[in-house]
Amino acid sequence: MVLPSSISTAAGGPGAMPSSPPADSPLPAGSEDGSRRRRWGLWITGGVGGTLVALYAVVTPFVTPALRRVCLPFVPATSAQIENVLKMLQGRRGSVVDIGSGDGRIVIAAAKRGFEAVGYELNPWLVWYSRYRAWRDGVHHKAKFYISDLWKVSFSRYTNVVVFGVPQMMPELEKKLREELECNARIIACRFPFPCWIPDHTTGEGIDTVWAYDLKHSGGFEARNLEITPERES
Repeated sequence: MVLPSSISTAAGGPGAMPSSPPADSPLPAGSEDGSRRRRWGLWITGGVGGTLVALYAVVTPFVTPALRRVCLPFVPATSAQIENVLKMLQGRRGSVVDIGSGDGRIVIAAAKRGFEAVGYELNPWLVWYSRYRAWRDGVHHKAKFYISDLWKVSFSRYTNVVVFGVPQMMPELEKKLREELECNARIIACRFPFPCWIPDHTTGEGIDTVWAYDLKHSGGFEARNLEITPERES
């Protein structure tokens, strides 16, 4: 004899346990859309984060102070500054050196005028970029760039020196150049003049002003000669 309750259960009546859906049954539309949005959010976040890291790695060396001893950030020379420097090099002979050469604009411009030009820069990214620009412009045989701290380089073999400095470094650099350069050297300062020397030539206005100092006319060089004269006489 079969009890009514058993019949009801077997037939799926009120007493029957709900059956679980098949494993391959589709998820509700709302759940699938939410999962897709989460995946897209992760991809976008990862892409933006990776891009920012890459930009930071590339841009930071260009704007970080290139001379650790003195805070000297990279500021490209303007077209007017380059032209003013070239004016100060007219009629000059010998090599040209740019102290803190940045992206190589001054060195390349001088090389195009026929000078053997050299740039010293502590930032390796800027040096590599300068070398590429010199190669692109076809003057790589006359324009050389070196990764070096200016305070560790002797400039005694150069006849023309270009400086893009800041006020904090000028007094010490003035002393260094006075001790190393020969009497026929010309020093061309951009943006900021030297504190003690009186310029022999000046051109430009505002930030494009350029000062030229000929050491044979400089009081600092005359003082240097007076100091070494007794040693030569003895």
